[in-house]
Amino acid sequence: MPKLTLRLHKLLIAASLIVPAGLFTAAALHNRAETLREGQDAIIRTTAVMDEHAQKVFETGELALGRLDDRIHHLSWDEISAPETSAFLAQLKAPLEQVVSIWVADAQGVVRAGSQNWDPRVTIEGRDFFQAQRERDVGTYISAPFRGKATQIASFAVSRRRSTSDGHFDGIIHIALSPDYFTQYYATTILEPGQIATLLRADGLVIARTSPHDINVPLPTRDRFKRRIEQAPQGGFFVSDAGEGGKEQAYAYRAVGTYPLYVVFSADMAALLNRWYANLISFGAVAGVASLMLLLMSWMALRGVKSTAMAMTRLTATMNELQRETAQREAAEQRVRQAQKMEAVGQLTGGIAHDFNNLLTVILASLSLLRKRVPAGDERALRLVDNAVQGAERGASLTQRLLAFSRGQALKPGVVDIPELVRGMADLLRSSSGPVVQVETRFPLALAPAYVDANQLELALLNLVVNARDAMPEGGQLTISGREEQVSVRQVSDLPPGDYVVLSVIDNGEGMDEATLARCLDPFFTTKGVGKGTGLGLSMVYGLAAQTGGRLVLHSHKAEGTTAELWLPRAEARPAIVLQPDGGPSEARAAL
Repeated sequence: MPKLTLRLHKLLIAASLIVPAGLFTAAALHNRAETLREGQDAIIRTTAVMDEHAQKVFETGELALGRLDDRIHHLSWDEISAPETSAFLAQLKAPLEQVVSIWVADAQGVVRAGSQNWDPRVTIEGRDFFQAQRERDVGTYISAPFRGKATQIASFAVSRRRSTSDGHFDGIIHIALSPDYFTQYYATTILEPGQIATLLRADGLVIARTSPHDINVPLPTRDRFKRRIEQAPQGGFFVSDAGEGGKEQAYAYRAVGTYPLYVVFSADMAALLNRWYANLISFGAVAGVASLMLLLMSWMALRGVKSTAMAMTRLTATMNELQRETAQREAAEQRVRQAQKMEAVGQLTGGIAHDFNNLLTVILASLSLLRKRVPAGDERALRLVDNAVQGAERGASLTQRLLAFSRGQALKPGVVDIPELVRGMADLLRSSSGPVVQVETRFPLALAPAYVDANQLELALLNLVVNARDAMPEGGQLTISGREEQVSVRQVSDLPPGDYVVLSVIDNGEGMDEATLARCLDPFFTTKGVGKGTGLGLSMVYGLAAQTGGRLVLHSHKAEGTTAELWLPRAEARPAIVLQPDGGPSEARAAL
């Protein structure tokens, strides 16, 4: 065997081992760094979400205390002890699921008013949030977790001091918040094992945590955490080996506004690297295949030009197949990621709408308080406040449409007489459709009631009427009718078998072509000009129908008009049919 050929053989063997090993090492190190960076970014983003949630909760509590303070500021203790004050507190607490109770106590710790019944013999004099305010005015004080004496529910208090005109201690007002509310929210935030979410005071005392039994105890890493706070009091990220069993943990923390509180999110470093370990298998397989291919090439080089050519042909085919399989796998992974992303869009839309709705509640309440404090006769200030209220109310309307699209709205379905509902909306429908559109209703006299949320149905009907009006700019005929339908087991339908009431809105306007009809239910899709539509009207109607157990069916042809049918479950058995003098059933018609 020639020396040149032998030397080439040795070089090829060495290269077949060294090159794949080097590429594998470089790819593995780069992927590990990328995996850790993505994990750190995810931890920091989660901490930011926790911070925004906590700020909203405590700002809502502060607003409630402010409203309470405004109400009782000039009242005597006899007036505060009146039942009207407790009724006000119960009404104030009712819409706030994070609030356990609201209380007013005098300088001896005796409860004078509360959002629920209590034993007047029991005092809160021994509570830390009472003692702290009695010693001096500490502003807004956040207590350690405790079990309420009246509620018997795990709570922690946010308190304010009440003082006499000469500055002496005159009791406190406080609101009790639920640690379980934070725990449940964190449980929806934590997506993987080894991750822990915590709300704690600046002194290291745990207020709420993913594991409820860990509250009211200091964190094991409090000393290290305190040093981190001193270095970066607003927030930061660090890695520590102080986890259970000496496991390495990644921590991110942020200060909650101006409160003496921090949100902390931690993840097991080993869990963060799980995806990297899975990638190592893929990298190793690729490197092994590449090394095997190179070894095969070195062996085939000894067989001469012809054998080498044949081997290269087979190698090329093998590499092409490997590339096709890799491309197919990447395409499959992309489809899975896309499906997960679209599912997350619906969940995120509902979550954002809920949070934004809570924020609008705070804004509207604050504007209401501000309006009461505007001096009488200051018309300009009143107009500014009213404009802000209208803007907030329009934002609330938009959140309701987003919730309808994501099917995240809380419906209150009941038995609804559709003809009666339409008659009650006659003036609104007439003004919404405009003077050039003639509106007519056609309902059987014995139409069965539907099982649906009446308020949401009114909004859906109004959306359909407005869409019909916009499709008839030169005027036309708009017909609102109803009928009953039955879906049997034998029918091929996306509706379950049963009885339904169909509410139809028919116009003879411009109609839609096939492309527009195919996309008209997509959220934010609209054919109207800029500023004339949000693209959520039909999406909201579709969401209401689907969440109620029905469906929205659209029939339309260009220049022939559109028919929108809202199928709703029938609420009860058909009532007796009213007969006309000729003995046949009749149909009621009316022009709005």
